[in-house]
Amino acid sequence: MSAGCLKPTEPSPAQPREGIWQSTVLGHSIENRPIELLTAGSGPDVVLIMATIHGNEWAGTPIVNRLAEYIAGNPAMLEGRRVLLLPVANPDGYAKKIRHNVRGVDLNRNFPADNYQTSDRHGDSALSEPESRALHELLLKHRPARIVSIHQPLVCIDYDGPAEGLARAMGRYSELPVKKLGGRPGSLGSFAGESLGIPIITLELPPNEERLSPDALWARHGRMLMAAVTFPKEPPMRYPCDGNRVLKPKELD
Repeated sequence: MSAGCLKPTEPSPAQPREGIWQSTVLGHSIENRPIELLTAGSGPDVVLIMATIHGNEWAGTPIVNRLAEYIAGNPAMLEGRRVLLLPVANPDGYAKKIRHNVRGVDLNRNFPADNYQTSDRHGDSALSEPESRALHELLLKHRPARIVSIHQPLVCIDYDGPAEGLARAMGRYSELPVKKLGGRPGSLGSFAGESLGIPIITLELPPNEERLSPDALWARHGRMLMAAVTFPKEPPMRYPCDGNRVLKPKELD
């Protein structure tokens, strides 16, 4: 195995945080695993970055953990804002490497969006699952100004709601194309973006990126997540993995 790679059976778990981060438990999964939220800052601009609502798409979890570490070392990013990080939205699926929760429900089809459709895979009703209820309560309590949910493997920066500007800003720091894929029934994108009017990005990383090390993932995608946090301002220009290298945004098409 080359340096910078991990076996796909060895995901990096969410780690407890110290210092600026406050850890709270939003709720518990069906198998009683905690759904951990990390919160820092107290400003009015609230941003939510989350990963692994599909348990077999867990490349985002180490990126969110690295973002927490970077913000802890660069607290100026919190000026005027509050950052919410949810490293693992589907802890049972994450533990078992499966897309759904342990009842076979796709949590990203279980939200009370206008386009919700009842089915075995989507749940008997919207918010039938404890994991989706915990996230729903988080949205209603904190009302984030923007959301990024990290997925795989469609290789794009997808957006719902009034989020095209955010998608373009993130795209300046990524090779991933900006695309509008369209809302899925009962998805978080449909609910937050269309029903609540919150700008939301579904960040689709390439397939097999869970094989990369946390360092490699952060080097590839960290600056894009920093841009989401500081939007509409530019992110810090010092690269988090190399303090002497200055980032320059790529030209938009």
